[in-house]
Amino acid sequence: LLYQAIRDRGTSPESCVLIGDSVPDVDAAQSAGTLSIGYANKPGKYDRLSGAGADAIVTDMTEIAHAARSLPQ
Repeated sequence: LLYQAIRDRGTSPESCVLIGDSVPDVDAAQSAGTLSIGYANKPGKYDRLSGAGADAIVTDMTEIAHAARSLPQ
């Protein structure tokens, strides 16, 4: 689905970011060549998402826009 979304938008994976709250979400982003923002909304998720290699991690939805702006262009 991620590849389809990228193709349907007519963009490249490098210009996309996936926001997810699980390690499989981070894995999917890495497999597709996109950046990832992990949403650590429960105890323990921060460490799991960090360990999975999320490019940025937030604990509150209001941080999403700020985190997106801090990712490489």
